[in-house]
Amino acid sequence: MASTSRKRSHAEMEWNSLITCSVCLEEIENPKALHCLHSFCLKCLKRVQHPPGRFICPLCKEQMPLPPAGVEGFRDNFFINQLRDRKAIFRIGEVIQPCTSCSVTDQQVTARCVDCNGFLCQQCVGLHNTIAPLKVHTVFTLDELRSGTVDMSKVMKEECCQKHKDQVLRWYCKTCGIPICRDCTVIEHTRPEHDYVTIESAAEGQLAEIKNLVADCEGISKNVNAAITEVNKVKVRLDVRLTKASKQLKCAKRKAKAAYLKALQENVKTTTDQLNTIKTERYEKIENEKTDLQHKKSKLSNALEMANLVMNSGSTYDVASNYSTLCQTLTQLKDIQPAGINHSLSEVKFTLSQMGSAESVNLGTVLSRCANPKDRNGKWVLQKEIGKEGHGKIKHGNGVAVDPNSSDILITDFGDKNIKVFDSDGKYTRVLQGNFETLHDVAVSSDGFWFITDQSSYVKVLSPDGTYLRQFPAISPDGKSSDSEGSYLYGITIDSDGNLLIGSLNSYISKHRQDGTHISTVNRNIFPKFIGITSQGRIVCTGMSNTNAQIMDHMGNLLHTINKPEDAKSWCPCGVCCSDDGIIYVSNFGGIGDQGGIYSFTEDGEYLGCVTTDVTYAEGIALIDNDRLVVVQGGFPAKIFSYMM
Repeated sequence: MASTSRKRSHAEMEWNSLITCSVCLEEIENPKALHCLHSFCLKCLKRVQHPPGRFICPLCKEQMPLPPAGVEGFRDNFFINQLRDRKAIFRIGEVIQPCTSCSVTDQQVTARCVDCNGFLCQQCVGLHNTIAPLKVHTVFTLDELRSGTVDMSKVMKEECCQKHKDQVLRWYCKTCGIPICRDCTVIEHTRPEHDYVTIESAAEGQLAEIKNLVADCEGISKNVNAAITEVNKVKVRLDVRLTKASKQLKCAKRKAKAAYLKALQENVKTTTDQLNTIKTERYEKIENEKTDLQHKKSKLSNALEMANLVMNSGSTYDVASNYSTLCQTLTQLKDIQPAGINHSLSEVKFTLSQMGSAESVNLGTVLSRCANPKDRNGKWVLQKEIGKEGHGKIKHGNGVAVDPNSSDILITDFGDKNIKVFDSDGKYTRVLQGNFETLHDVAVSSDGFWFITDQSSYVKVLSPDGTYLRQFPAISPDGKSSDSEGSYLYGITIDSDGNLLIGSLNSYISKHRQDGTHISTVNRNIFPKFIGITSQGRIVCTGMSNTNAQIMDHMGNLLHTINKPEDAKSWCPCGVCCSDDGIIYVSNFGGIGDQGGIYSFTEDGEYLGCVTTDVTYAEGIALIDNDRLVVVQGGFPAKIFSYMM
């Protein structure tokens, strides 16, 4: 009983959406199928307004040619009528279903006759068993039909030709692509002009083709769903950052002195208008992308639902009559390639400025990632050197990271085998000693945990107070751990989801959660000495010697190569970091007769310009609040550069 109930529930859920007219919200009467595979009542289609010679689907809004005979010329969907009868089999007992034979409403319907194509009460079932012409009819009890043991496609009466009403459609004209009857083969579809086969043999091949198209489109449907998920993520991140920027603006407003109030309010309005303009423009772009994807998803879902029902529940006639439309629609849909959402749409930030005079209050600047990085007008100037002397002297620095909470600067000093910590202004605060080998790079999580590579086979994990917690290896593409293959680890960074990306000497990048759990690994043709993550989630890595830096997607597919700038004497890219407004900064270690420099590029690898050549053998670099750049120099003090408008 439970099994029958489940089958009934499953069948009704599958059929309800197809047999319900989306215009009148009732079961479809005289169903007509449009080219988009949606079906409606004929009477409802007659009420729909449409342009001359065209018809617009009331549900998905797809336009199509209007048949010469009007909406009545659209294909009859006999499959819908059969689904209504199948649903009725399960609903008898809940609603009154008169006997098709005697039309007596107070007699309980108990069976269905295949030959009569109707429901029978117990008295009429008895007549079928006693009257000679009726004894040859095939009769199934409702219990047999509900049990799922009967092939439902054999229960429904074969469809008759619309032109020759007494002839069953048992042939398929391959030339015209429609089911035909015996009379059709000798009148309108004669050989050799027309090639026809039995409807069973035609449906067999058509069903296989539909299955192949369904398999292709199901994969595309998954891609579209994934793309919609990405769109939603971008919308959420945009809302969070818009909220954060608005809160920062309000905070700055509260801190302003009374003398600045009038100018302050004007500046607040201007800046708020900027944020609202960005919000309006971005929302429109995101919603347009989402609407387009939802439209594609709707078309895919509708086509797949119809195709699966025809495959799983349809008769040979159903397969044949739906074949042309299904194949045409599925062929178009299987080529859908959902374009990836531009993640930079979620990038917006408010940066504070120093208070000016009462006439020129300026709380800060709205930085929109969608702005062209080339439009930045300003220059980088040396603010100060750090680690030059005393306890904080850097013997030989390598990697650098900035704590996202405190903006403290962490520099790995492999000469002293320790990590030196400076505040955001470059003042030395403390040193972290540990059981390190040759220190290389460091990354800091949003909750203050330190992740360190020291050219050993393990990532070392330290708590915010510097206490050693654990270590874990990277994982190669073939599943080997870096300790088992003797691979040294170099570059390390943290992406926007809080996951670690770790570069191995064996030319791969291993992705892990912060507890060390392995997520994935991508192969590279250079070993990642330093790694950066752009605002769009792209991976940027540099190698050793004179190899170019590379920009790749999260799967490790190479997107762009950062080549040697024309104004650089030599090219040995080393450190890398990325700003919120879409700029990639790469340090150039230099070569013989060239002490290197720092250069900027777009996220597509396009060269923007030279930041500075006032460096000596630049290695790791990091940004402080997006407008200050700290650079580690091999064997020399580190430097902080500030961006000045």
